[in-house]
Amino acid sequence: MYSPEKLRMRPNWREKAGAPGPVQIAEYYAMVTAVDAAVGRIMQRLDTLGLRENTIVLYASDHGDMLGSLGERLKRKPWEESIRVPGILRWPGKVKAGSRCGAFFTHVDFAPTLLGLVGVPAPKQMQGENIADAILEGKAGADSAFFQIFGPYAGDGTPDGWRGIRTRRHMYARFKDRPWVLYDLQRDPYQMKNLVDERSARHVLSEMERRLSAWMRKTGDSWDYNWSQQVEDQGRLYRHKTFYTVNEYLEWAKEHPEQDRG
Repeated sequence: MYSPEKLRMRPNWREKAGAPGPVQIAEYYAMVTAVDAAVGRIMQRLDTLGLRENTIVLYASDHGDMLGSLGERLKRKPWEESIRVPGILRWPGKVKAGSRCGAFFTHVDFAPTLLGLVGVPAPKQMQGENIADAILEGKAGADSAFFQIFGPYAGDGTPDGWRGIRTRRHMYARFKDRPWVLYDLQRDPYQMKNLVDERSARHVLSEMERRLSAWMRKTGDSWDYNWSQQVEDQGRLYRHKTFYTVNEYLEWAKEHPEQDRG
């Protein structure tokens, strides 16, 4: 469907062993087109059933994909290709077609927001923010988004657990023991210049660190929740039975070393 030789690569795409190139990206685009066609069939079915006007449709993805940007692959990264996903909501008569909402809208906000749109209070124990007012009335929503990765995954080159925060202008991420990346997205939208060690960006780094710490307190997060073992590589965490925490799995692995071999 798409010719690899005709693709225009992103300015930050880097040729690297193991990273997707034009052939893989063309295949990815074809799969996106297939999903688009399938969503179109769902929309047509809603029309056929007369459900267009009273059905909220929220289209999103669970994660992005680096697709060779910065020489990286897959997800779990503090870069736009990995963290930004579609957030398309359709509700005829309630949400104006073609309008844009400037509020940050993350996966954890989906459930409370959908409940808010239909006037149902979210349970007290539910995480996330209800941004229904931002969608329907244009009110201001959250001014940043918070990201958590709790451990390494060699399969996609994630070296360790990290935390990050994305504001309208900056992206910042750190490991437990050190800052990792800081980008000015206004001046550097393709995240090609890491400012984390730049003296001129120290005040920004300090502010982003303050914001990140506030998010961790708000969500009850702790660096102690991280793990260092590669529990997801080769499906270790998933291939035996259901574990509700990583610690539960690690205890099981100690007792069953013969089953936990890679």
